Amino acid sequence: MQDRSSKVHSKVTIRGMFGPTLPASSTETAPEEKTQRRMSTEPPYKVILHNDDHTPMDHVVKALRKVIPRMSLKRAVSIMLEAHTKGQAVATKCHKELAELYQEGLKAEGLVATIEPD
Repeated sequence: MQDRSSKVHSKVTIRGMFGPTLPASSTETAPEEKTQRRMSTEPPYKVILHNDDHTPMDHVVKALRKVIPRMSLKRAVSIMLEAHTKGQAVATKCHKELAELYQEGLKAEGLVATIEPD
């Protein structure tokens, strides 16, 4: 029969995917891995809204705010007025894939939009 007074100790470890094996009760933290952020070599693109004589101004403002996230009402009105008076206006600048997405979204709303490198 086994003596109840003897204690059984087991060592529990946590094995990290990238770090060293540490005891489960350790208060030490594994050293952080150094990561490098890659800078995009691709130039930013401009999303250009073009004026047309058919689309109501309020629709243009609503479409800009719907398609381009975080576009304020004031900024959308300013872009719409610039496109109306000057023929075109830069709606936003961003990387190419996002510019293409915004262009397609504006076209889906019935607006004329193009993109070009900045």
